[in-house]
Amino acid sequence: MNPSGLSLDRLQHHLAVRGVRLSRSALSYWRRGRSQPEREKSMVAVTHLESVLGLEAGALTSRLGPKAPRGRWLGEPTCRIERRRLWPQLRAFAGELKPPPDGQLVFWSIHDRVLLDEHGGERALQIRMVAEAAVDGVDRLMTYYQADSALTADPYYHYVRSARPGQVCVDRTTGMVAGELHLTHPLALGALTVVEYEIRFPPGPPIDHYHRRFTRPITEYVCQVSFGPREPRSIRSFEQRGLGGPEHPGSPLSAGGTHVATLGLRDVRPGIYGIGWQW
Repeated sequence: MNPSGLSLDRLQHHLAVRGVRLSRSALSYWRRGRSQPEREKSMVAVTHLESVLGLEAGALTSRLGPKAPRGRWLGEPTCRIERRRLWPQLRAFAGELKPPPDGQLVFWSIHDRVLLDEHGGERALQIRMVAEAAVDGVDRLMTYYQADSALTADPYYHYVRSARPGQVCVDRTTGMVAGELHLTHPLALGALTVVEYEIRFPPGPPIDHYHRRFTRPITEYVCQVSFGPREPRSIRSFEQRGLGGPEHPGSPLSAGGTHVATLGLRDVRPGIYGIGWQW
């Protein structure tokens, strides 16, 4: 909704000159398609936007879809899953970490690379994420990891780029690891950041899958598993709607000559996605 290339601040200024008061967050949500104008005042603002952008009358209003259904009986919106449902073990750390509300960052892409040792145990997890601030002043992001078995020692951040490690909480019995990364500077609404980090794990038993849990949609997700010298007999992608739900098998995957299996997904809905294998 911004073909002229004007910044959100300039659009907001031009609308204010015309007597239309609209927040930057509303403009940002409209631009990204996270919401659409529906109320009468919002529709008036859209007609002024058409003028500001030099568009013909109706160029934007004609592209709006039907109003979203409303009512408390509709239940949880399909565009998200509550964090506590995907990370129930996080409750034990909530008072100590005080994680920020979910949704302060909109993730454009996440790339996970899992490195296994010669026995098939998890040696390291490398992550690269591109995120946009959905509110002003975002200064940290949370990281969550759930091992399949008890941990013999605490995992640790081997390196972090564009952020610095903060507090890390580990429950060795359940295998839950939760930490915070402090961004190098607070992000303004709509600002982008690219954060990379690696977590090293203590020696553990062989694993047969890796997955990521998404509470909200994401444009792109890439998952790679590097099997090292020990290659599995079969590899397949899978997905689940929630923890404990049925696992839906996806397409077979190949590790090729590099012993690396890759899963790439676009327009990912909330849920659980990953790669499973058999030794």
